[in-house]
Amino acid sequence: MHIGPLIRAMGRNRTRFALIILEIALTLAIVTNCLNIILDERKGMLKRSGFDDDNLVYVAAAPFGTEWKDQSFVDNIVKVDLRALHALPGVKNAAATYFLPWQGGGSSGTYRTDGFNGLFQAQIYPTTSQIFDTLGVQIVAGRNFVPTDTPANPNDSSKVTIISSALAKKLWGNANPLGKVIASREGTNPRTVIGVIGEFYNPYSWPIGDFVLFTPGRAWGPTGTSYLIRTEPGAMKAVLAEIEDCLIKVNPNRVMRTNVISEVKSTFFSTSRIAISGMLGLIIALIVVTALGIVGVTAMSVAERTKQIGTRRALGATRGDILRHFLAENWIATTAGLLLGVAGAYGLNLFLLSRVSDVKLPWQLVVAGMLLLWINGLLSTIPPALRATMVPPSTATRSV
Repeated sequence: MHIGPLIRAMGRNRTRFALIILEIALTLAIVTNCLNIILDERKGMLKRSGFDDDNLVYVAAAPFGTEWKDQSFVDNIVKVDLRALHALPGVKNAAATYFLPWQGGGSSGTYRTDGFNGLFQAQIYPTTSQIFDTLGVQIVAGRNFVPTDTPANPNDSSKVTIISSALAKKLWGNANPLGKVIASREGTNPRTVIGVIGEFYNPYSWPIGDFVLFTPGRAWGPTGTSYLIRTEPGAMKAVLAEIEDCLIKVNPNRVMRTNVISEVKSTFFSTSRIAISGMLGLIIALIVVTALGIVGVTAMSVAERTKQIGTRRALGATRGDILRHFLAENWIATTAGLLLGVAGAYGLNLFLLSRVSDVKLPWQLVVAGMLLLWINGLLSTIPPALRATMVPPSTATRSV
């Protein structure tokens, strides 16, 4: 089959085919970028925190008694609270901390260190030594905090820190991070790295989800106390029923707010789930509309060329020849649309990179999109093309 005559024949209906070519190009550009965003969102949703997410609960207690203005009183309350929480049936561990996993934010700062060129950002949380057993993460190098690491004066800065392995890798590569010193942006408040934990991820507004500094310090004060509690598997419901009464018995002058971490995580990803559903709906709609457009164009071509089809049949063309003619015509239009769509896909990705996204479009996804639309075009052409093969040779002798 000669391509030249086919292209010249399509040129007589250039507006019709130009529109379908643009439709295919637009579909490829949008579909590939939507799929790229979906895959990135799914990657984030499947990323492990390294914590025992399913068995963690966070409790924040806001006081209203005047006695809470005394720091020593609050210090003592925290000790009693932690003993009471550890004594609850089903509680595996508990720590005083402001760190709430999967909230999508938290506390962070800008720091500097020897051996790393420039400044870097990381999350930072004061906490007690029980935090790592509570989260379910391992200290893979160095040691845990000890009581003497916490400054006696609440206004003094801590002198040591335990960091995530991802942050250690970022700052010093494969070198030993123990003994390294991390200071504030201004070079003040130096903290010596005494330990490294393994897997850590807490999503943040900036790309610092894997980077953290834990410091020994008071995660409590006159404004309230916060605790992260790890339960035994299957004990979450029973522990939740007891937490508030347990803390109220220690001091009744406060109100409680409880967050189950698995629910916090689900809420955090609710926007992602909505976005994924919306983009999947858009992808399906575009593919269906493109398929209907191809069906319509092919059906119109068949209706307009019924007599020519009959003439070709009378001259010896087989049904297979007729089918191949329309499939080839579609292949030309689809290929032209896909070539134009490749440029559109990367152009749209560059726009998204400059405005809302930081995920480059991989060529494999573009190739997959092209194959999908080629198949879509082929399947959409077959029904009207099969109707063309049913045109009898006798049609050529009828007057139009």
